Amino acid sequence: MASFKKLPTDFIGSQYEGGVKVILESEEDVRIFCDHWFADRQDKIRFESAEEGALGGGGCSAVIRKVQQARNQQLIAFGIIDRDVLLADEKPEIFWETDDRRFDSATPYGDRIHVLRRWELENYLLKPEAFSAELACRVSRPPSPKVSSEFLLDLEDDLVDVTALTTFMVSKGKKSPKPGFGQDDSGKKLRDAIESHLSNVIPDTDYSHLSSDIDKIRAFSVSEQEFDKRWERLTRLVDGKKALSRICDYLNHKFNIKSLCPWKEMRGCLADKIASRKVIDDELLKVIEDFATAI
Repeated sequence: MASFKKLPTDFIGSQYEGGVKVILESEEDVRIFCDHWFADRQDKIRFESAEEGALGGGGCSAVIRKVQQARNQQLIAFGIIDRDVLLADEKPEIFWETDDRRFDSATPYGDRIHVLRRWELENYLLKPEAFSAELACRVSRPPSPKVSSEFLLDLEDDLVDVTALTTFMVSKGKKSPKPGFGQDDSGKKLRDAIESHLSNVIPDTDYSHLSSDIDKIRAFSVSEQEFDKRWERLTRLVDGKKALSRICDYLNHKFNIKSLCPWKEMRGCLADKIASRKVIDDELLKVIEDFATAI
């Protein structure tokens, strides 16, 4: 990621005495960072949501705006935004970049806004060991189900398909379907559902129009043969919310786990398991360390 310049500390605004403000896209992001992953950093960092209470809002543009507002008030502030904003902001050359160094050096929103290497925060929760640990808490009968990268890669084709639907729709200025879209379907049935959706929303468009985006998504992982590395690379550029929703549904049906909570509630559960097993993504560990030492 970009280096962060040392900032003067003798004029920190009265709204936050001493420390660094880190603006995140949503209240849920703040809960994950504060309650699960970086509670030990809150002596130096105050995580804040770009959402405005009952007014809602939030998102990437709000993060960028609030970081600038904080700087205007002479506060030390940084922001973290999802990678998918690059597609919506018509910066496809960066969005599709497979090399981490080139991606990190781009800094399209300045060196105080960190663009995540992965699609969104949910992608950082898609760790096989976290799913295994969560299932172990919910399945009383031995043996506890084990979730591996190889197991999750059974969903690879479907995850690529629903992600290509999202990237294609966004490139056409359209909203993508909700996270649960087509999760009861797989393979050809899913592709048929995608084609039907496309023809309804964008006439004269069919599944074949997604082929270019499918190739670009696969470029992130296609060269990896080892299961763990392939899954790690694939989860850089799959639609995080759709992936998490589909995986939770898949686990529920595969192991008949009636107690498995909805994907939105699973975010906190998985974040907790990731923290307890000390497998928080290295990218996030580094960026928070850089923020904390920016004073």
